[in-house]
Amino acid sequence: MPAILPPITPPAHIDDVRSSVEMIIGWSISNESRLGYFAALYRRITVAIKTGIEKKCFDDNERMERFAVAFASRYFAALNAFFHGVGTLSHSWQVALKGAALDQPIIMQHLLAAVNGHLGLDLGIAAEEIAPGPALPALRGDFLKLNDVLGAQVKTLLDEIDSLSPVLADLYKMLQQHEIDLIDEGLKIIREGAWSFASEIANLPLPLREVNIVLHDFATAGIGMLILHPPSLLAGIVDVIAAAECRDVAKNIEVLATNG
Repeated sequence: MPAILPPITPPAHIDDVRSSVEMIIGWSISNESRLGYFAALYRRITVAIKTGIEKKCFDDNERMERFAVAFASRYFAALNAFFHGVGTLSHSWQVALKGAALDQPIIMQHLLAAVNGHLGLDLGIAAEEIAPGPALPALRGDFLKLNDVLGAQVKTLLDEIDSLSPVLADLYKMLQQHEIDLIDEGLKIIREGAWSFASEIANLPLPLREVNIVLHDFATAGIGMLILHPPSLLAGIVDVIAAAECRDVAKNIEVLATNG
């Protein structure tokens, strides 16, 4: 496969999203790109959302598919901008995508950097696009259900990461239930932050909306930089985890994508 990720066609349906994510995973394995870590998680999320839609688990299943497609479109647009200069690349995604070339961060850091960009910036924008202005409150129920899906898939992925990162697995064992609580609380903070962001831009005129998005993007990018370049105390812990973690990128992606 080529060293540059092929352009991604904007999806029209959730099946298109899965097909594109499959391509990203395959390309990442062939090119040993850490971008495949997040793609492996995203496939799990896409499959879970599609299953929920088919089982009519959402208040408005047709709207949820449009929401999932709009959300994924921002991920794909970031990749197209990064690799092909198409459109504008947000600072949040620039941090995560450039960070994928770094050897030092562990698997979890690469995942969190991408999750930060996608949930921290894209989730709120996609929500407001699907339910603009006064229509946004009606989306709240399905927004919460979508985030339950995200949380469940993040937790299942931890089992595969444990097999690749023994020191991190030992930390999880020490934390036991507290680890799940930390994940739940962290995802809740991100979720509520995304909803607050969507609510803010929903009530703004277009010029102010764009300014708000730019400012939010800068703030989210700052968090991404901290994830990939933590302060010295945390960096020392990360170094210990990294020393025992599998550094075979292609193998890691294959493991993470196995059950996706």
